[in-house]
Amino acid sequence: MRLANALLGAVQVEAMIVESAAAGPEDLEAAHHQQLATAGVVDDVEKLAGFLRWQALRVAGPLKLVAQDVSTGPIPLAAAHAAEGLQKLLGVIGAGQVPDVETVKEHVAEMRAPRECLVTAIGNVDILLDMLNGMTALLGGD
Repeated sequence: MRLANALLGAVQVEAMIVESAAAGPEDLEAAHHQQLATAGVVDDVEKLAGFLRWQALRVAGPLKLVAQDVSTGPIPLAAAHAAEGLQKLLGVIGAGQVPDVETVKEHVAEMRAPRECLVTAIGNVDILLDMLNGMTALLGGD
């Protein structure tokens, strides 16, 4: 697992470098599509949701660690909550794009969890905006 993740990290850095030099949004979209095609998830929404959920988990974990530092402020905390909410929503998508009533009943709690994460993320953004508005008022701005 560590070797696979070490290789993945190296490849991701290379992808970041080459994507920063992409000629345009079409090139970037084609490159991202190639990743999904290689992963074998392009033609299956549930598989795609599972793959994207895995990627969101990889984002949420480090953000949660950063957000635990009290000096980071509300932005990393909001990002951590948003990433967790996205990850949870993608997990629900794995149950099907248009789930039946029984599946919806089974996933009600799962739907409440991402909502709570996203509401918390919005609350943290609001804290930052209030702080910035206060600073603007003190500095004689709008």
